[in-house]
Amino acid sequence: MNRRKSCFLIILVTILIIGCTTKFDKAQREKQEAITLSISEKISTNLDDLMNILLKTLQEPADINTQNFNLLSQGFPEITALFLYDNNLKLIGKVPYAVSADDIIENCLTHQNIKNISSITKPLIGHSLHKNTDVFICITIPFLSDVTERRDIVIVLVNTEIFFSRIEDDYITPYPYSLVVINDEQDVVYDSDPMRIGRDFLTKMDSNDYDLALGNLYNMMTENANDFFITNIQDQEQTLKKIYTWNTVYPYGETFYITLVRNVSRNTSKKTKDIFLLSSLRSYAIQDTLIDPIIDDEPEQVRMLLRHIYDNNPEAYVIQLADTTGTIINGWPPCNSIVGYCNAQKRNKSFDNALFEAISTKKEIITTSTLLEGGEGKVMFIPVLVHEDLYGVLIAIEPEGN
Repeated sequence: MNRRKSCFLIILVTILIIGCTTKFDKAQREKQEAITLSISEKISTNLDDLMNILLKTLQEPADINTQNFNLLSQGFPEITALFLYDNNLKLIGKVPYAVSADDIIENCLTHQNIKNISSITKPLIGHSLHKNTDVFICITIPFLSDVTERRDIVIVLVNTEIFFSRIEDDYITPYPYSLVVINDEQDVVYDSDPMRIGRDFLTKMDSNDYDLALGNLYNMMTENANDFFITNIQDQEQTLKKIYTWNTVYPYGETFYITLVRNVSRNTSKKTKDIFLLSSLRSYAIQDTLIDPIIDDEPEQVRMLLRHIYDNNPEAYVIQLADTTGTIINGWPPCNSIVGYCNAQKRNKSFDNALFEAISTKKEIITTSTLLEGGEGKVMFIPVLVHEDLYGVLIAIEPEGN
């Protein structure tokens, strides 16, 4: 009986420990899921806006001209070219004039659409076109006339790098997520992940490296095509964990699988040492080893020192450096850093106010704050000073709920 009780207690303690260690991760995943839904809605909205302006501007073949192209591209710089075809898919006009029409038909229209071109009665987003390193989505708009049997179509090339990066800059930065977008033909139309996860969907189909991600994508494409859903997948390696959140959008007859990827560093060499985070920060805030590379504008040297502090303090989530304007200019590990974020952006009130106070008073500030990417953390703001001159603020975060 005692042995059973002991086993039960061990199991109970294990469950409690697991629950505690995953609370922070759970909060961060929930935030990633929320951002995935938000960015999916924004992509759909932007595609709708793009299609609406095209339909408003291009209502007949005569509208395919330089003036309208310039007007369109001013508001939507992702619009690269306009191609006008007759009902027999013969090219009869293009803007800009110098742009090449090679492979447009084969790549931008499905075989079914080619065979039934005369039956196209509404705008659609066709297949993607890869030219060199650029990827385009092709919007097809038919010009219908009750007076004549002639039925022309216009194909609009949209550069996905410009289209999706604008959305990413406005709505994902500075969250530590990368955006991957794949269409229903398994074309990777956009991939900002530094690990090139999206490319691996195509190049590693026979590899075990990304089986979980590939499997999830396959399930979405074959079993859940009519339902949008979110799921979390972790690809675990020795030093890196990848977290995926997914969603599906269906603008104008095309399917896009929206994926946010987060790469989480796992330093297997980190062990508890007799170095405490706060004392480490205080020490480096007055050391020439950190101050000199800040003054000399040596970001790699600064990053190396931030990594050293991080590696010797297992409890740390991230170590960052802000300049005197309140902008995060460096951090380690990169995947947990919000480099480029400025407290003037006012996305996190408690964090922003504490950073502003540390800069203005040149005093240490220690507070608890909700992190941009989810979860709570104890945040330490330590001014980097030479006499009374401020050269930056060291920022360290210890996750709450671990």
